[in-house]
Amino acid sequence: RWGAKGVKLYTAEWKDESRGWTLKDPEAYRFLEKSQELGIKNVHVHKGPTIWPLDKDAFDVSDVDHAATDFPDLNFIVEHVGLPRIEDFCFMATQEPNVYAGLSVVIGGLMHARPKFFAKVMGELLFWVGEDKMTFGSDYSIWEPKWQIEGFVDWDYPSDEFSDYPRVNTDTKKKILGLNAAKLYDIEVPAELQLQEDAPADQEDAVLVENAGAAV
Repeated sequence: RWGAKGVKLYTAEWKDESRGWTLKDPEAYRFLEKSQELGIKNVHVHKGPTIWPLDKDAFDVSDVDHAATDFPDLNFIVEHVGLPRIEDFCFMATQEPNVYAGLSVVIGGLMHARPKFFAKVMGELLFWVGEDKMTFGSDYSIWEPKWQIEGFVDWDYPSDEFSDYPRVNTDTKKKILGLNAAKLYDIEVPAELQLQEDAPADQEDAVLVENAGAAV
């Protein structure tokens, strides 16, 4: 009726003695099946630090692994990327083509407060998940998006300590800040905002790859 293309799920409930639920539950599968039937293809799932009185595994990402495998036509955008268990998320997302990294709280909560940890998180995500499967999120109910966007536009790794991570260029930031989400939600992007083919950064990367191959 409303033309919705996405939903947000919390695998938790604060009711009586409940300790939460998982995407593997039969009720959750019925919900996902109904979502597909209604044309909803993007499922945003809250997976961050656990909130008391839930058990520590209430927001574990393993249930996303099951659901993503069984529902390959749905996209699962894991908001907060399972923090602080970033490795669990990366290892799962790298094998599931329909699992995306939602950067809500990652940028707003870490970029300034913990810049080195933020660089590590971004580097791991870029290496394992890739820039085509990362989407900006502001957690708007907590923070305004403006300063997060401006900060990320100017961001780069803080030191050579992170030199073994994938580099971040303008195209990378364009994808993360909007183009990836536009693709998920079938939003038409004006020509002037799209990526330019054979951009200088792409050419530079290609030369580096060729040189590396020649060196071997």
